[in-house]
Amino acid sequence: MNPKFTMTPEAINSLLDRVEYGTLAVSGEGVPYAVPVNFVRIGRDIYFHGAHKNRKMRVIAENPRVSFSVTEPLALIDSDFSSREGLACPATQFFASVSIEGQAAIVEDRDEKARALQALMEKLQPKGGYVPLSDAAYDKAIRVTAIVRITPETISGKRKAGQHLPPERFEMIVRNLEMRGRAGDPETVAVMRGNR
Repeated sequence: MNPKFTMTPEAINSLLDRVEYGTLAVSGEGVPYAVPVNFVRIGRDIYFHGAHKNRKMRVIAENPRVSFSVTEPLALIDSDFSSREGLACPATQFFASVSIEGQAAIVEDRDEKARALQALMEKLQPKGGYVPLSDAAYDKAIRVTAIVRITPETISGKRKAGQHLPPERFEMIVRNLEMRGRAGDPETVAVMRGNR
C-alpha cells in the first residue's frame, strides 16, 4: 500500500469508534460468509452480539479465524473534477477503511458480556436513558445473548482523500467539491485539507 494512504493507530481507533457497522467475514460450512454487524472497540478488541444459534456463530465455532472491515465513505469524485480530458478514468471514491484479521471467541463470562453490551450501548445511544447493563435485571438477556470478541492479529487502515495527487489536481477537486456542495462534500474537503 502507498504509505501516503496509511492511517495512524489513533486515526484507526477514531474510525472504529465512530462507525456503527462493520462487515464480518468468516469461512466455514464449505463457503465464505460475510455479514454486517454493529460493533464496539474496547482496547484493541472488537465486540459484537448475536443469537447463539445463527450461522455466524456456527461458522465461528468451526473456524475462529475471521476478517473484519469497516468503511467510511467520503465524497464520490466525478471524472471531470480532476481532469479536463473527458475520460471516465479519473472518477473515484474517497474513503477511509480499516481491515482486521484475527481470532474470534464466543465470550462466556457474564461480566465481560455486560461490559461489551454496555460499551455498545454507550456508542450507539450516547444520550443514555437506560439502566446500566451491570444491573441484575439483565441477567437472563445477557445469558441468552451471544457476544463475540475478535482479538486482532493484524490491523491496517487506509485513507484515500487526494493526498497522493499533485497540487493542481488536488485543488481542482477541492474547488469542484465546494461548488457541488452535496451532503458530505464539505466534510471531504476538510479531510482532504487535514491529510495534505
